[in-house]
Parts: sequence; structure tokens; C-alpha cells
Amino acid sequence: MRHSTGELGKRALWALPLLAPLLISGIGALFSVAIVVIAIFTVKSAYAPTMALVWRGWGPSLALGAAVGVATALGFALLVDPVLSAVTGEPVDLSSFAAVEGNLPNYLVLLAIGLLFGGIAEELVFRGFVIGWGAELFGKPMALPLAIVSACVFGLAHMYQGWTGVISTGLVGLIFGVLYVACGRRLLPAIMAHATNNFIGVTAIYLGIGL
Repeated sequence: MRHSTGELGKRALWALPLLAPLLISGIGALFSVAIVVIAIFTVKSAYAPTMALVWRGWGPSLALGAAVGVATALGFALLVDPVLSAVTGEPVDLSSFAAVEGNLPNYLVLLAIGLLFGGIAEELVFRGFVIGWGAELFGKPMALPLAIVSACVFGLAHMYQGWTGVISTGLVGLIFGVLYVACGRRLLPAIMAHATNNFIGVTAIYLGIGL
């Protein structure tokens, strides 16, 4: 199948936020966010599928997202992560957040980052742009395969947590991606799920609970 130069350009632009976390260690996701923000305001076809937000109303969107977030946080803390740690021989590396335990100012800073950057910005990139606009570019049947691609890069963007953290985060990203697709590629449930999951995780670190 032949594609116009403009269509190929759009596909290249779509791929850039996926490449940034792989090519730029640590801060690649920041470049991904910047690319997406520029893209949705300069490429007409990118805005609507990326920014489609509400699924069946605000209440159902937020309630479903919160439920998935709680289930994900607890399920991974109590079951998935221990199994992954046993298989890989190493736990998820959360040493980067050691200064948060028992420190309220640090907790509030990390919580704000987790809710705003993690919950909103990362979902805009990895679900809204990569899957939402990607499904428009490559065809709607590609939504689930794109969710897998998105989850893999999402996991690798968390390499600072070690390979166990990469796998764990990738699986979490897959859950958020499947939720996004199941909700008709509407972003709010995934945003709420991600924010809820991060809220529980960051709070557990602050309290020294070990979730």
C-alpha cells in the first residue's frame, strides 16, 4: 500500500515520543511530552483522538479509573511484584525515592509529580497519542497491538527501577492501555487509574509500608 509523503510524515511524528525515552536516559519522557504537546497543536488530525477524554460521563470515568487504580496498586504490591522479584532475583528498585520516606515536603513534591506528570502527562503520551492517534493512522484494529507497544516503551522508560521495575511498570502500562481501549479510547479512566495507582504507591513509600 502506498502512502503520501504527508501520511508518512505523520507516522514519523507519531513514533518520536516512543523513541525519546529509549534514546535519552532519564529525561526522555519529558521530551515525549513536549513532542506530543507540539504535535496536537500543529497537526490537525492529532488533537481529537489524543484528547478524547470522557467515557460515559465524568462520574463513571472517574469511578472506573479509581477502581482499576486501587486494584492495580494492591494486586502488584501483594502478588505480581513478589512473583517477578522471585523470578528475576531482584526487587523493584525504589532507591531513587528513599528521601521520601517520612519526609512530608519530599512526599508532597513526589506526589505532585506522580499525579500531574505520571497521571496526566504520561497518559496523554502513552495512551492518548500513541494508541489514540496511532489507531487513526494505522487503523482501529491496531489499537490493542499499539497498547502493547506503548506498554513496552512505558516500562523501559522506568529503567531506573531495574529490570524487575521495567517489567512491572510495563505490565501496569498494559493494564492502563487495555482500559483505554476498552473505554472507546477515552483518556479519563486511564488518567484516574494511573493517578490513583501513583497516589497509593507514593503514599506507601512515605509511610514506609512497602507497597
